Amino acid sequence: MRILSIDSSLGTELLVCDVSFDDGRAALTVLAHSSQPDSRRHAESLGPMLASALEDPKVAAHRLDAVVAATGPAPFTGLRAGLVSARAVARVRGVPVHGVPSLDAVARAALDELGEGSTVRVLTDARRQEVYTALYRAQGPDDVERLSDIEVRSPADLPTTDADAVAGSGARLYPAVVADRPVLVPSSGDATAQVRVALARLAAGQGPLDTEPLYLRHADAQVPAARKRAR
Repeated sequence: MRILSIDSSLGTELLVCDVSFDDGRAALTVLAHSSQPDSRRHAESLGPMLASALEDPKVAAHRLDAVVAATGPAPFTGLRAGLVSARAVARVRGVPVHGVPSLDAVARAALDELGEGSTVRVLTDARRQEVYTALYRAQGPDDVERLSDIEVRSPADLPTTDADAVAGSGARLYPAVVADRPVLVPSSGDATAQVRVALARLAAGQGPLDTEPLYLRHADAQVPAARKRAR
């Protein structure tokens, strides 16, 4: 199975991988990968990155089977750019597109580094001195269980003893929340982990996976809405 994965939760990350399965666990072979860290250059970067990946000889030799895209929560413009690109490629190639919340992917990557039964608090940058956050534990080798809603919160309101580790871009921005816990995967998304999460959920019969964006609030150019939650 060949999958294109796009994450535009903060910067932009894109990869194409082949997937095989070993004892029920997804094994990914990355054929093409690129990323750029600028959170304001999604529109300029996604087109060239997609062209480079899809025209790579290792990728072009076989058709895509699916597209996976991060659904946030994340800043409005970048998230929209990634999802529009993912849907466009899927439509042109005649393949399904599946969505995975960005925090779920960060949690999965972080939990790979922790022992069985561990929990992780994910914090990603929501701007305005706030974070997107949720609490997680592993659900099998490739998925996660969300132990709380995804919320927009002030870091000052978050507990410092509710998880074994902290992950995400917000952990580096707001060290007071970390306390003495380890910081893992200091990013706002993970294009590799979201493929694993998507495949695990599809195998469990949860598909199709929603690609509606989780904005949780309006774009920065508008008056902020009341706090929202995503279940």
